[in-house]
Amino acid sequence: MSLKEQITQDLKAAMKARDTVRLDVVRALRGAILHLEKSGKGEATDEYILQSVKTQIKERRELIEAAQKASRNDIIEDEEQRVTVLQSYLPPALTSEELVAIIEKAVISIGAEDIKAMGKVMGVAKQAVQASGKDVDNRELSELIKKRLS
Repeated sequence: MSLKEQITQDLKAAMKARDTVRLDVVRALRGAILHLEKSGKGEATDEYILQSVKTQIKERRELIEAAQKASRNDIIEDEEQRVTVLQSYLPPALTSEELVAIIEKAVISIGAEDIKAMGKVMGVAKQAVQASGKDVDNRELSELIKKRLS
């Protein structure tokens, strides 16, 4: 089943269950899909949908940070629930051990010795992560690469 079909089914299920948080999140995803398709750029692929999910997660996390600075616990809780729903559409994340192994292979393949090669290592590591079919937080990847090259 494609992500588009899963989102449509989740929309129906959220409506029946009267789950307002899930319903809002799924409607936003569905809106992004419809926007792409109506713009004449073709059918929404799973890759496009995953990118849209990641973008929405990033936006929600930024909202959470702003709410924490303003001490708005109600907004924090609501946005954390939305992030949890969005994360359910992402593929499983790499474990720390798998990520360290990918970084080590990237460092060895490039011959990186210091922080100046971080961009090259990051590029190779991102390609390896994409090839694995799993997901990774770019912040975590960046921090681990910095730690390894320091």
